[in-house]
Amino acid sequence: MPDIDALLINPISARVIPAFVPHGLLYIAAYAIRRGYKMRIYDRNTEEADLGNVLKGTNPKVVGLGCLTGTSIDDAIRVSKEVRNINPAIKIVWGGIHTSLYPESILKEDFVDFVVVGDGEEAFCGIMDCMIGNSKSLEAVDNLGYKVNGQLKYNKQSFVDPSDLPQPSWHLIDVKKYMRRKFYAKKTLTINTSRGCPYKCAFCCVPKVHQGKWRAISAEKIVENLKFLRDNYKIDGFQVDDDEFDIDRERVLRFCDLLQGNGLRLKWSHFSRINILKEEVLRREISCGLSLIEFGVESGSPRMLKFLNKAQTVEQVRRAYVVCRKLHIKTSALFMVGLPTEEVGDLKETVRLIKQLNPHLTICTIFKPYPGTEFFDYCIDKGLFRYPDKIEEIGCAYNLNINVSTIPDKTIYGIKRHFDFNNIYQEILSSVFTGNFGLIVYYFRFRLIPDLKGRLRNYFYPRDIKI
Repeated sequence: MPDIDALLINPISARVIPAFVPHGLLYIAAYAIRRGYKMRIYDRNTEEADLGNVLKGTNPKVVGLGCLTGTSIDDAIRVSKEVRNINPAIKIVWGGIHTSLYPESILKEDFVDFVVVGDGEEAFCGIMDCMIGNSKSLEAVDNLGYKVNGQLKYNKQSFVDPSDLPQPSWHLIDVKKYMRRKFYAKKTLTINTSRGCPYKCAFCCVPKVHQGKWRAISAEKIVENLKFLRDNYKIDGFQVDDDEFDIDRERVLRFCDLLQGNGLRLKWSHFSRINILKEEVLRREISCGLSLIEFGVESGSPRMLKFLNKAQTVEQVRRAYVVCRKLHIKTSALFMVGLPTEEVGDLKETVRLIKQLNPHLTICTIFKPYPGTEFFDYCIDKGLFRYPDKIEEIGCAYNLNINVSTIPDKTIYGIKRHFDFNNIYQEILSSVFTGNFGLIVYYFRFRLIPDLKGRLRNYFYPRDIKI
C-alpha cells in the first residue's frame, strides 16, 4: 500500500449490516483528491484491519476523524491516542457534528491538533496545504480551530456550495458493504443531495450546525452520481438521506425530468415534511420510481407538536397520509417517545394516530437530548439529564437507557419493541406477496436473530436504567 497524504477515519458508531455511508468523508476525500492529494478512507464500522497496520502501511501525514455525539466519540478518542502513540508527527484533525458544536472541548485535548467547525472540505485541504504544501497560513483557513502557544484560535466560518463539490469518492470504500435490501429494490445506497434545514424543530441540532441555511446539489449532479453508481455498482435503488430533500420544488421536478431523460429506472425513497407536501409534485416523483416517502410525524399530541416546534398539526398529518393512500405510494412514519414533559395521555394520542395512519413502516425512536438542540438545554436546565464534563464520559452517557418523560420506562421501551416488530412483520408479509425472499432472509439473519440474542443476554445480565 503506497504512502498517502491523509487518512480519513470513520470511528465505530454502530456495527450494523449494512453500514451507514460516511458521506462527509467521501466528499472531503474527493475535494482533496481534486486538489492533488493522495487519500484513503478507513471505516472502522466495516473494516477489520488493525489501525496500527493501516497507519504503517499508508504512512499518512494527516489523520482526520468525523464524530457524532454518542458512542463514536469513545472510538475517536481511542484512535487518536493510538495514532499519537504510533507516530507523534501525524497531525490529528477532528470534525463532524459534535466537533462543530463543541470545538473547544475537543481542541483542548492533547491528542487533537486541529478542529473543523462546519463544512470540512476547504478546511481540511487548508490544513494539508499548510502542513504539506506550505502554500498558505493557518489564519487564512476558514472553519478552522488550532493552537498557538497553548492558546486556542478559531477562524471565521464560511459555507461551501454543494454543487461546486466533486462527486463522492466511492472508490475509497467497499460499496457493497453499504448496500441495503429494501422492499422496492435489492441493491440500494443512500445518497446525500443537500445540507442544512431552514426549520427549527426543538429536538434537532441541524439548524444550529448549519446556522439555518439550506444548500443543495443541483439536479444534474445528483443524476450524474446515480448514473455512476448504476454503471459501476449495479444499484437498482437509492434512498435520499437528506434532512430536507424537496424544499425546492423546481429542483425536484428537474431531477425527475433528468431521471427519465437519462433512462434511470431506479426505485427510490426520501424524507419529507408534512407541511410542504404537494400532490402534483408527489405524482411526478412516483412516475419516476418513488416507492416510499417518509414523514416526521413525531407525535400525535397537539400539545407535544407545539412544544416540538414542528410547524405541523395532527390534521395536516392525516391529510398527507390520505393523499399518499390515494396515490398508492407507501409511507413511513417517524415518531418519538419519551419526550420531555410527555405524559401517558400524549403517548396514547401518538399510538392512536400512528395506527390510524397505518403506514408501511413505523420508525419509533426513544428521545435522547443531544447537544445543539433546544430540548438539550431544556433537559439540562430542568435537571432531567446530566451532560458529562469530560469528553471520555460522553459516549457512556448516551449508551445508557435515557427517559426524560413522565412515562414509566417499561411503557416507553415496550412501545418501541411493539412498533419495531410490527415493522419487520409488515416487511416480511410484503416480501411474501412480492416474492422478495432475500429480504425475508435479511430480516431473520440481521434483525430477528440478533434481537433474540440481545433479549436473552439482557435477561441473564440486566442493565440498570438510569435517567
